Amino acid sequence: MKIGINWHLRFREEIKVYKEELELTQMQLGIALRKLKKYENNNTGSTGNGKDNNVIKLSGRIYTKRD
Repeated sequence: MKIGINWHLRFREEIKVYKEELELTQMQLGIALRKLKKYENNNTGSTGNGKDNNVIKLSGRIYTKRD
Protein backbone atom coordinates (compact mmCIF):
# COMPACT_ATOMS: atom_id res chain seq x y z
CA MET A 1 0.00 0.00 0.00
CA LYS A 2 1.43 3.28 -1.10
CA ILE A 3 1.03 6.23 1.27
CA GLY A 4 0.38 9.48 -0.48
CA ILE A 5 -1.36 12.75 0.15
CA ASN A 6 -4.76 11.24 1.00
CA TRP A 7 -3.50 8.53 3.38
CA HIS A 8 -5.75 9.79 6.17
CA LEU A 9 -8.81 9.54 3.92
CA ARG A 10 -7.89 5.98 2.90
CA PHE A 11 -7.50 4.93 6.53
CA ARG A 12 -10.85 6.50 7.44
CA GLU A 13 -12.50 4.58 4.59
CA GLU A 14 -10.93 1.32 5.77
CA ILE A 15 -12.08 2.00 9.33
CA LYS A 16 -15.58 2.69 8.00
CA VAL A 17 -15.61 -0.67 6.19
CA TYR A 18 -14.44 -2.51 9.32
CA LYS A 19 -17.04 -0.77 11.48
CA GLU A 20 -19.79 -1.82 9.05
CA GLU A 21 -18.52 -5.41 9.15
CA LEU A 22 -18.47 -5.28 12.94
CA GLU A 23 -22.04 -3.97 13.08
CA LEU A 24 -23.25 -6.71 10.75
CA THR A 25 -21.44 -9.40 12.75
CA GLN A 26 -22.86 -8.09 16.02
CA MET A 27 -26.39 -8.14 14.57
CA GLN A 28 -25.92 -11.71 13.34
CA LEU A 29 -24.56 -12.72 16.76
CA GLY A 30 -27.57 -11.16 18.49
CA ILE A 31 -29.96 -13.03 16.21
CA ALA A 32 -28.11 -16.30 16.80
CA LEU A 33 -28.19 -15.80 20.58
CA ARG A 34 -31.94 -15.09 20.52
CA LYS A 35 -32.54 -18.23 18.43
CA LEU A 36 -30.39 -20.30 20.79
CA LYS A 37 -32.22 -18.97 23.84
CA LYS A 38 -35.59 -19.72 22.21
CA TYR A 39 -34.44 -23.22 21.25
CA GLU A 40 -33.17 -23.96 24.75
CA ASN A 41 -36.37 -22.66 26.37
CA ASN A 42 -38.63 -24.64 24.04
CA ASN A 43 -36.75 -27.89 24.28
CA THR A 44 -36.03 -28.20 27.97
CA GLY A 45 -37.69 -31.32 29.25
CA SER A 46 -39.48 -34.13 27.54
CA THR A 47 -42.70 -32.28 26.70
CA GLY A 48 -41.11 -29.21 25.18
CA ASN A 49 -43.00 -26.86 27.50
CA GLY A 50 -39.87 -25.23 28.90
CA LYS A 51 -39.94 -27.18 32.16
CA ASP A 52 -37.53 -29.91 33.12
CA ASN A 53 -39.79 -32.94 33.36
CA ASN A 54 -36.97 -35.46 33.53
CA VAL A 55 -36.32 -34.92 37.23
CA ILE A 56 -37.20 -37.93 39.34
CA LYS A 57 -39.04 -36.88 42.47
CA LEU A 58 -38.67 -39.29 45.32
CA SER A 59 -41.66 -40.15 47.40
CA GLY A 60 -41.00 -41.19 50.96
CA ARG A 61 -37.92 -41.28 53.08
CA ILE A 62 -34.52 -42.52 52.08
CA TYR A 63 -32.93 -44.54 54.84
CA THR A 64 -29.18 -44.22 54.83
CA LYS A 65 -28.57 -46.64 57.74
CA ARG A 66 -29.99 -50.04 56.92
CA ASP A 67 -29.62 -53.37 58.67
